[in-house]
Amino acid sequence: MSSSISSINSSSNSDSSIKKSYISDATKRQLQSLGIDPTTVSSESQAQSIINAKKAEKSFQDSLTTKTQATDKTTQKAESSESSLISEAKSLAEELGVSVSSDDTFDEITAAISDAIEKLMDKSANDPQALQQIQIYKTRLSQLNNQYSDVSTSNSNIYNAMSSQAANTRYMLGL
Repeated sequence: MSSSISSINSSSNSDSSIKKSYISDATKRQLQSLGIDPTTVSSESQAQSIINAKKAEKSFQDSLTTKTQATDKTTQKAESSESSLISEAKSLAEELGVSVSSDDTFDEITAAISDAIEKLMDKSANDPQALQQIQIYKTRLSQLNNQYSDVSTSNSNIYNAMSSQAANTRYMLGL
């Protein structure tokens, strides 16, 4: 009885080595380059599945890295645009004689500019040149508000994309 068990064990061991011998040398090298021990794989098809899964994972990680880098550049550009718009608003405020502090937000600055324009309109109701200048100020303020709105929308879209990307990453990692 024990000799028949030994022969079964030796026959299963030889079957096991036969199955492992079906893995080509090139596939074994690919597995090793991916950090996978070829002896843990039992067939060429299983090895190819593992290799394809690892390549897909690497491709996904590379695309995430590329998207993250692009998002970082876009975020930096949007932040510099926001800063430049705040600087332009402060410059317009100075032209109107409105004092603003360095930590005022864009909305606070534009509200102060709007108030100053309203006061100028009240004072200059009968002066066509002053009204023309006031119209120029109003146009500049409107342009600044529109540009700031575009930048804010862009920032919002960037943050939503980053949030979605983070959710996808968590999903892919099974977290």
